[in-house]
Amino acid sequence: MKSSRFINEPYHIINVIFAGIIILIFIYSGIFSAEKNNHPVKSACIKITGKPCISTGLSRSFSEIVRFRFESAKKYNQYGLLIFFFFLSQLFLRFFSSFILIRKTISLKTLILTDSIVSVILYIICFFNFLKFW
Repeated sequence: MKSSRFINEPYHIINVIFAGIIILIFIYSGIFSAEKNNHPVKSACIKITGKPCISTGLSRSFSEIVRFRFESAKKYNQYGLLIFFFFLSQLFLRFFSSFILIRKTISLKTLILTDSIVSVILYIICFFNFLKFW
């Protein structure tokens, strides 16, 4: 595939956008600290309901994970490591699928279908506790 066709491929553009968003999440987690509790985006659950919700502490948990403080991360949110793993795996999947796209080892249709199935399975596994089926 020519580089200009690859760069203009909608699937590649979406991969780049998703990878950029994930990298920004990781940068946000690295800039702000759980110790200083200086995250500009605060959880509204406690203000609204009077009790923490399942996602309370995820930003602080991510901040601890990017600093390799895994035990501390679990204290802020017990699901933080699993959610972080989802985003990290998605970042690698974005790079890997773009690499496969440029190498043209499988068809675009097969690549998109495989990527979608893997992403949905990872999402269900990592966010299972956040999903409400009832």
